[in-house]
Amino acid sequence: MYWIYLDFPQLALDLLQREHSPSEALAIHHKQQLTQFNKAAHQLGLYFGCSLNTAYQLAPQLHLYEQQTQVTDDLFQNLAQQALSYAAQVALHQDHGLFINGSGMQSIYPTPQTHAQQLSIIYQQQGLSFRLAWANTALAARWLVCSKHKQAPYRGVETLDALPLSACDLPKAQIASLQAMGLYTFKQLCALPRPELRKRLGEQSLKSLDQARGKQPYPLAFIQAQDRYQQMFPLLSEINTTQALMFPLKQACQHLQHWLRERQYCCNEIVLELCFRDKAKQRLLLRSARMLQSRHDWFALFQLKLETLRLPAALLEFNLSSEALYPLNHSSNGLFDQDQTQLDDLLFDQLNIRLGSQRIHRLSCRADYRPELASQYQPLEHASALNYPSNFPRPCWLLPQLKPINIVHYELLSAPERIASGWWDEHQINRDYYLAKSQHEALAWICQENQQWFLHGWFG
Repeated sequence: MYWIYLDFPQLALDLLQREHSPSEALAIHHKQQLTQFNKAAHQLGLYFGCSLNTAYQLAPQLHLYEQQTQVTDDLFQNLAQQALSYAAQVALHQDHGLFINGSGMQSIYPTPQTHAQQLSIIYQQQGLSFRLAWANTALAARWLVCSKHKQAPYRGVETLDALPLSACDLPKAQIASLQAMGLYTFKQLCALPRPELRKRLGEQSLKSLDQARGKQPYPLAFIQAQDRYQQMFPLLSEINTTQALMFPLKQACQHLQHWLRERQYCCNEIVLELCFRDKAKQRLLLRSARMLQSRHDWFALFQLKLETLRLPAALLEFNLSSEALYPLNHSSNGLFDQDQTQLDDLLFDQLNIRLGSQRIHRLSCRADYRPELASQYQPLEHASALNYPSNFPRPCWLLPQLKPINIVHYELLSAPERIASGWWDEHQINRDYYLAKSQHEALAWICQENQQWFLHGWFG
């Protein structure tokens, strides 16, 4: 078994760099001091802890942003959820780090190197800066990442021997005291007798050493996979038009598709929440008559929805969420079949976005055997699929009222279907329905009630 530790030392800066070119000098400050900056800013002489006044004097062209802790924390939670696609167990560290358990993954990743390489590809594609290492214990992997030798191919606890004490999670004053005694590496420290270690380090630090060597368990709080889709998309560059919103929204649909495909889900409802500067949030609900998974389908609906929308203020971020998740349907049609239902649902989606859901109605089935009451029109979002009895045919054109007829002009084609219902209300019926052919060769639905024949509908 092995553990991979992966941390993201500059998430906020990585978000900034998505909106700027690499040549622009970018920096993030907290409490009037610089906490993160890119390579272009470093070349201008900026340094960690630099004051804002000094930073502007050194680099007047500097793009400076305030640290947004909530934004980076939300992004880190999303990155942790992504890691669950490549490992059975993932735990969080407060310093934006992930403990990834490699147990049980040998059939997919034969070695820790291949596992780490796959994780690297996933986060590199998102333009993120990260560091990783692997070892036999979770704490050892973290200490390896925190060491100065981040490029070394760590392969187990034995590599901790050369690890500097500055990389260990020991109090700084304690590390300085040990270095004053001539102890600089993990190997030199562990060579001391255990009573001497307990005397110099104390129980808590000695426990950390044992946890790194695997002699004691290291407590971890593992995360659970989300049972709903919820993703925040910060816009560090403000957006004032819906046209400018289309590009990040297209990327958001790509993220939604990836999330759904990983879990073999589809959905028919998405909530888009727009967060403005100095304005209340705006919530837009998109419903589809289809079960969608493709980014192209959702993006097309967003384009229709936002076509007539005007942003009331500068847009800072937007969120996508969905609880209407369903298992992906694997049913398939014949080679030359055309799915007319999907074409109809596509039309419903477009009309729904254009006109509003309350103006679109479709026929829906009711739990009533009486033909006059078996169906009703309902708003699109409340309508259910028709499910008439399959043993007996139903006409596509039902007359609003029974029409008296002369039975001699009709030829009966089926056995009778008895419908006796409604004794509990004022619409009681007791009829025998038949499939019949009229004198004009039309297919009719007729019935007999109280010794009288009636026409009730036509088949197309």
